Amino acid sequence: MLREERLQAMLRILSEQEFLTVEELSTRLMVSHPTIRRDLADLAQRRLIVRSHGGAMRAPDEKVTAPLDFRRSIHAREKSLISREAAKLIRSNTVIYLDASTTAAYITEYLRPQQQVTVVTNGLMTAVRLQSKGIRTYCLGGEIVGSSLASGGPIALDGARNFNVDLMFFSSYGINDRGDIVDTSESETMLRRCILRSVFLCDSSKFGKQSIYNCVSLGDVDYFVTDAQPPKEYPGVRKDLIIAT
Repeated sequence: MLREERLQAMLRILSEQEFLTVEELSTRLMVSHPTIRRDLADLAQRRLIVRSHGGAMRAPDEKVTAPLDFRRSIHAREKSLISREAAKLIRSNTVIYLDASTTAAYITEYLRPQQQVTVVTNGLMTAVRLQSKGIRTYCLGGEIVGSSLASGGPIALDGARNFNVDLMFFSSYGINDRGDIVDTSESETMLRRCILRSVFLCDSSKFGKQSIYNCVSLGDVDYFVTDAQPPKEYPGVRKDLIIAT
């Protein structure tokens, strides 16, 4: 099998399953692990797949949310660093909102019951982690959105309006070339828009991405926490740009 034929075969296999390991691809295509890894690196460079520890999945359509566990493993180090810096903005005896993004979920690692923080979230897994740590938590109701284990829709919107949130921590699919924060989920986009005083968490791999829904302009958020200097054409945020290193 020629190399390009093998790459196309990989894409066909990955379109049928959410995730495949290097071992599985090696067995199915009958080539060595190093060859599979080189091919995956090529496809990732073309943005046709997304790499993770030990395997890959086909790059999701901009209207589709990738599985939660897979998204959590992508750029895990950057997400952890970003969330660590973002958590420094949290003051005791305040109400914060964590959206259902995998980046915001990392903030749960830096919260302690002694802070007496109240958390509102639309992320089911985030709520479970917080409850297990003894953090006072409210999980919004509403329709569960696809594979992201997030609630959304009118019920979630109504629930969010019942809280006076001091800071909202959120992420998204990316930032387009105009500096607009974009996402694949209509219901989660609407939910993010209804809560002000925001902290946007975004690793640099999401710079220059386009998607179907506009959330807000980068210039409308209070804090932007990322792992690299953003492009000069992006608008400045209201309060502070924080680079996590």
